[in-house]
Amino acid sequence: MTEFADSAKAGAKAATWVGIAVLLLGMLAIGMPFLTGVAITISIGVILLITGIAQLFFAFNSHSFGSGALRFGFGILSGLCGLSLVTQPGAGLATITLFLAVWFVVDGVFTVVNGISWRPQSGWGLMVGSGVIGVLLGVMIYSQFPTSSVWLVGLLVGIRLLLVGWTMIALGAVGRQVAKEIDTANV
Repeated sequence: MTEFADSAKAGAKAATWVGIAVLLLGMLAIGMPFLTGVAITISIGVILLITGIAQLFFAFNSHSFGSGALRFGFGILSGLCGLSLVTQPGAGLATITLFLAVWFVVDGVFTVVNGISWRPQSGWGLMVGSGVIGVLLGVMIYSQFPTSSVWLVGLLVGIRLLLVGWTMIALGAVGRQVAKEIDTANV
């Protein structure tokens, strides 16, 4: 067996096991969407808090008053937003949900407009259909607000984790097949 085949097998095994772990995390996130949403909100808050502190540090090391004042302002804003998300994750989760509702609608409208501009090219109808679904999802999320903030973020993250997990497992299977083909080619 060649070194390349061994490397392919090791990579395939790692991808499969990590894929299984991510798949399980996705199922857990879907099973507990509110807890997942709160955890994500707090994580975003911590990141914003750290970003704010870093911006404040760099504000005092700026070469000009203008760039220093701008960094200071962004540092204060980031820090306050992060502190708000960490201390009030329920309100932060509601804000993220509203942001997602607006994003789905705006993205859907732009996708519909792009799809119509592509006409008569192949696939323009799929693009328009995708945009319409995006608009409908945004309207659905907004119409169910604030209830949708309890389940939306956790559900979306869970679905994404499921898809990533399945993709990694599939890549592991491809890696095992490549390793087998390398082995048979070297025999």
